[in-house]
Amino acid sequence: MTYMELRDNVAGMPLFSWQVLKMFSGGRQELKNQLSRWKQSGKLLALRRGFYILNEKDRKLSPSRLFIASEMYKPSYVSLEYALSFYGIIPEKVATLTCITTKKTQVFENSFGTFSYRHVKPECFTGFTAKKDESGLTYLFAEPEKAVVDFIYLNQSKLKGDGIEVLRESYRFDLTARLSRARLLMYAKLFNNERLLEIVKGVK
Repeated sequence: MTYMELRDNVAGMPLFSWQVLKMFSGGRQELKNQLSRWKQSGKLLALRRGFYILNEKDRKLSPSRLFIASEMYKPSYVSLEYALSFYGIIPEKVATLTCITTKKTQVFENSFGTFSYRHVKPECFTGFTAKKDESGLTYLFAEPEKAVVDFIYLNQSKLKGDGIEVLRESYRFDLTARLSRARLLMYAKLFNNERLLEIVKGVK
């Protein structure tokens, strides 16, 4: 398989996997050698092991970081600090794309930035909506209440004493934002965690 053949086969894909490439290749070792050469020459960009994207000039679609985050480590949705910043619940701009997954916790770094994934149980993998980026590609994004609950659950060891006060003072949470207390409690109960529920009940 030549690079031009690869480009013609995958140019319409926002990103593609090793499994897709194997369909067009003559053999495993040959493909590994080709991928190494194409990455070194900048024709292919590696997103993580086994996932790739064409260089900007050759690809027909320009996926957003949000789509890449949702697609390259599935199932996952954007949540935690990135979502909290988007909703104005914390004031800081967040560069790392923070996500929730049912798979193991991971961090990936590539030319699009840093992507952080935190694990939750499958029964807690909910509370997100499907959105579209500028290219019309679908990604999953947490509702504000779920982003808050996800953050508290995964950081509860740092929330000693009055957890709500720590959120306000140390993490600069704006809990006057328009949050549904009923939805906060609904999502908190999914985790079956008394400390989490105690903190969430303190949100007024």
